[in-house]
Order: sequence, then C-alpha cells, then structure tokens
Amino acid sequence: MGTTKEYEIIGLIQTMKETGLNGIMKYTDVLVLNHMIERGWIPRERDGIIRTLKDETDLGYSEITNLLKRFEEWKRYLPSYSIELNQKLDNSNLTYNSIIPFKWIGKESDRKLIGFVLEGNNILVYENTSNQLEKICNVSKSDWSVNWNDNIKLSVLHQRYILDEIKELKNPIWI
Repeated sequence: MGTTKEYEIIGLIQTMKETGLNGIMKYTDVLVLNHMIERGWIPRERDGIIRTLKDETDLGYSEITNLLKRFEEWKRYLPSYSIELNQKLDNSNLTYNSIIPFKWIGKESDRKLIGFVLEGNNILVYENTSNQLEKICNVSKSDWSVNWNDNIKLSVLHQRYILDEIKELKNPIWI
C-alpha cells in the first residue's frame, strides 16, 4: 500500500473546515462520488455517471438522480475538494520558490491561483490558474511600489488579497 499524497486529502480537510463534521457526515456519499470522478473512475458527464451507477451499483434511478442533485448542490457551494486543483496548487508551490505559497483566491469561475515569488530585489506576484504562469504585478522591495500588469483582470477580492499580503511583507514582525 502506497503513501497517500497530500493533495489526495487536502480537499477533504478543507471541506471539513468549511462544513464541520456534520457536513462531512451529511455528504459522505457525495464526497465519495466526487472523489471517484476526480480520479477518473467514473465519467464526468451526467449521462456517464448515471450509466455507471446504474450498471455497477444497486441504486435505483431515483436514488441516482437524487445523489446527482445533491452532488451539483455540493459542488456549487464547496468547490474546495478537487484533486486536480490541489495537485496544481502543490506543483506550483514546489516549482516556484514562493515566499507566500500559491493559494486559491475567489470562488468558482472567479478563482485564481496566486503566489508571491522572490526574484532578486523584487517580489513577483503570479497567477497560475491556466497552464501558463502569468505575472500579475512586480513589487519593488526598495520602495514597495507596485507595477501592475494591465493584461490580467482581477476582481476586488484578488486585488485586496495581494495588497494585504504586500502590506504584511512590508511590515514584518521582528521577534
């Protein structure tokens, strides 16, 4: 038996933080279904899920459609449990020597993977949601000025996160 990779359980831990033990217990069947879809054991599309569950379980059609309804509801409110997203997060943090690790900021389609990387006398803030790393802004450590990349559209939530983190970097707490 192999070791469990961190990204295999990070989504579950985040879900538990978001819902508590009651949420985990209430949505155990949905979590299991989501995990099987994320691992590629069951097709992602609705018809494939229904066909697989109908052929390989003793669930009736109404039980399957009820499960899918709960699954869609759960995915809309709790997008944290995604092996693919968490693998991407782990890979970004390993590939780039980040001073503030890459972190998912935002919800659903407005979600961006943002990290802070020290390069020389500058701090570069990157977005790594797509398959290509894009620079959001360049922060000069000499005067803490921020030079934004106008080609990347950020929500107020993303901007606030970046500016708050820069403020924390600018004013380190000395122990």
